[in-house]
Amino acid sequence: MKKLFPLLLFFLMALPSMNYSQNVVQGTSSLSGGSDIRFGAKAGLVVSDLRGNGIIDNSPHPGFQVGGIVEIPITGDFYLDPELLFSMQGTNNTGDNLHLYYLNVPIMGKYHITEEIAVEAGPQVGILLGGNYDDLLETSTIDIGIGVGGGYRLDENFYFQLRFNTGFIKVIDNINTYNIAVQIGASYFF
Repeated sequence: MKKLFPLLLFFLMALPSMNYSQNVVQGTSSLSGGSDIRFGAKAGLVVSDLRGNGIIDNSPHPGFQVGGIVEIPITGDFYLDPELLFSMQGTNNTGDNLHLYYLNVPIMGKYHITEEIAVEAGPQVGILLGGNYDDLLETSTIDIGIGVGGGYRLDENFYFQLRFNTGFIKVIDNINTYNIAVQIGASYFF
């Protein structure tokens, strides 16, 4: 946990300098090929589960996510959207529920089919911050996966997303279990 704070601090300090000397003009439209980098806040519902050979009698686990998003225009309709999200994930089963808390960093490529509708895909790295598991359970501290989904831009400030993520690294070392999640989120750009 102590190793994570310098990384998080570095990322947060680097965000403002990522504008590459471009002016962020608030109140002007950048929906059709604008060149402004936009910053926003994001929150939403996460319904997650663990899938694999070693899991039986489990069911989806409701949680939430909250964090920040940056929208970087690449071409007229293509954007790069790095995000930094605290995410509550896990699984429910007949015994105890497993709660896992991640710091997720998805880097999504977003292509606008129209000004309002977009499709998204990209990799995600997750760092396990903690959870309610005991010390006997060997868990992986890193989760690497991919996300696919889409979004709807309501107006200049509000963007809504639906995304599916799947992990590729075992969550529990001695059991073949992998994170999966459906996310419904909303972003507000400043």
